[in-house]
Amino acid sequence: MRPALLAAISAVVIIVAALGLYLMQRAGPPAPSATNATPTNSLSLCIAGAYAVEGEYLKSAFFNATGIRVAVRPGGSFALAHEIALGTPCGVFMPVAFRQAVAGTGPYNPGWAIALAADEVVIVYSNTTTSYPGAAELIELYEEAVKSNDTRLWYAFFYNLTSGEYPLGVADPSTDPEGLYALLLLEAAGRLYAGNQSYFIDRMAAAHANVTRSSTFYYIVPLKEGQIAFVFSYKSYAVANGLSYLEPPPWLNFGSPQYADWYAQFSWVIPVNGVPTRINGTPVYLYITIPKGEGGGAALRFLLFALSHRQDLAKFGLYPLPKPMVFGNISALPDPLAQMLRNGTLIYGGPLT
Repeated sequence: MRPALLAAISAVVIIVAALGLYLMQRAGPPAPSATNATPTNSLSLCIAGAYAVEGEYLKSAFFNATGIRVAVRPGGSFALAHEIALGTPCGVFMPVAFRQAVAGTGPYNPGWAIALAADEVVIVYSNTTTSYPGAAELIELYEEAVKSNDTRLWYAFFYNLTSGEYPLGVADPSTDPEGLYALLLLEAAGRLYAGNQSYFIDRMAAAHANVTRSSTFYYIVPLKEGQIAFVFSYKSYAVANGLSYLEPPPWLNFGSPQYADWYAQFSWVIPVNGVPTRINGTPVYLYITIPKGEGGGAALRFLLFALSHRQDLAKFGLYPLPKPMVFGNISALPDPLAQMLRNGTLIYGGPLT
């Protein structure tokens, strides 16, 4: 080919490329996707941080059954809801405890959630906890209080627990329901044993006893290494991570539905979608739902798999519900779930909020 012709072709190529770049710059970045859906051959599982181990278990079992890969993303339920609201991909959302977390997903709120297992609030500790002076005696005091249910012993236990001598893992209540439950438990203990609902919370705050993190997921290592003495979390959190725990009586542990009216007497204000919202105490449940826009079949397959394998969660200290409970707008349920509700496999539990 002649040099003059080669030069002409090269010039044309350069002009076309420059024109294309100019048009791309004028057009701006590509428009965002209309949904936050994940590919149908993979799945993002956003799960309450205390249930990271259970999430990994379900991930492996589901992959073995279907070949679909699952990426587990643990975190505080309220924080995860906020991320979903901002468009972070999340095929399945498994928050814990408070149904308000589902409402916190904003434009991706599906309007429904299913409670598949129950849990309870406990005070978790490790082998290194007893390295704190007086910690062993404090644990013994707790055991005596449980046996006798003596109000004076209960007062002494919570008085010492919140003294500042023992760093306490209390997650941020605005991002993680475990932190919210810790405060509600201390409110109940204050009313019952100190005659002042805020007494132990005020004492803990004044002593700077609480170590705050966005999720109890981040307390595991510090607890095992002795940087924290106790963590307010769930029984399943302790069992799944091989930790010891003090199990409060049912009127304090938010794990007994028959005490639901009592739990509802305690509350805390946190932001939900930027609006200060008073959250009343409820029994602890682990929920599962599919954020709006996650139309891929993998999400629904995983949800149905989790429901059918919920008994497996008992090995982690959870209490699988004999009949999972649907909360929220039942008309928004996917067809397979609506059918399960009609035939009694699922039961209706009430509104989301």
